[in-house]
Amino acid sequence: MLTRTERRVHRRRRKRGMAIFVAFTLLTAVVLFGAFQLAGRNKAPEAPPGQPVSVTVLSGEGTREVADALERLGVVGSAGRFRRVAEQRGLDAALRPGTYQLTTGMSPEQVLDILVKGPNTRSLTIPEGFSQRQIADKLAAVGHFDRAAVLRALHDPGLISPYRPRGKPLEGLLFPLTYRIDKDDTPTTVVQAMLDQLQLVLSKYDLAGTRPAGLRLSPYQLLIVASMIEGEAKVPSDRPKIAAVIYNRLKADIPLQVDPTVQYAWALRGRPKPRLSLADLRIGSPYNTYRVHGLPPTPINSPGEESIRAALQPANANWLYYVVISSDGHHAFTASYQQFLELKRKAKGLGVA
Repeated sequence: MLTRTERRVHRRRRKRGMAIFVAFTLLTAVVLFGAFQLAGRNKAPEAPPGQPVSVTVLSGEGTREVADALERLGVVGSAGRFRRVAEQRGLDAALRPGTYQLTTGMSPEQVLDILVKGPNTRSLTIPEGFSQRQIADKLAAVGHFDRAAVLRALHDPGLISPYRPRGKPLEGLLFPLTYRIDKDDTPTTVVQAMLDQLQLVLSKYDLAGTRPAGLRLSPYQLLIVASMIEGEAKVPSDRPKIAAVIYNRLKADIPLQVDPTVQYAWALRGRPKPRLSLADLRIGSPYNTYRVHGLPPTPINSPGEESIRAALQPANANWLYYVVISSDGHHAFTASYQQFLELKRKAKGLGVA
């Protein structure tokens, strides 16, 4: 039997042991919490899907190094899942070195299918503002496709686009981006990829609930407006301002007088006009927005996302006119016709109009 003194010593030791255990547990929790917080801060922000990414696989690299890079760049959501899928498919040592053009938000299966084939691909870059005719020419040249096959692809009834009204061409629906052309691709698969990319971009916006400047426009009409913005704007900050002018003129039933629509009309006739004369503005065409009220019948080019966003989110202003006022393409905006004439006079004096 323990004496009273021994019992007190025993109780003190037990309390001291409990205190040490609690302190150790709290310290462990603090360390783990800090580690999780640090990991969260170091983790790269999630990139929107569909953004082009260049990935290089070095000779001798395994799936662990490649998976970490893919996750860091936002190509796949989880490096661990990429490694598990590679292991399940027996592709651990099958990744071929080279530089690949991928996009963010891909599945591990999609990426593996590409990396095991090797970089036997060509890159096709479609600039913003390219017309369907220009896209066809570049696809034939870069993709090494017969131009007749490209033209047939552009009229393939099997192509799918939810934004294409019946009977309309693909003008404005072929999203400008860099595309990878694999050895198994055809003109039709590449064109469908461009249509799919537009759908991916537009899915980020509430097209049904958006009424820019109070106007109810279909997605196709929004693309028409975006294509005019793309043709006119030379600096990003002008895009929503040009959109405001277009919408204000539509509401006032004033001809839009957008020069690129007239240039498009001449291009359709095989007579490109980099600069328009007063006589050129009299061309008889539904695309001549100097003579025809309202929107042209189709987009006039493939607008980029910035122009699409400007069409959806125009500036809040009462402007009706704009004039280029500097060599870098900046415009001045006004609601006054007299001020518009004065701006034109100054622009001519500067040699920019």
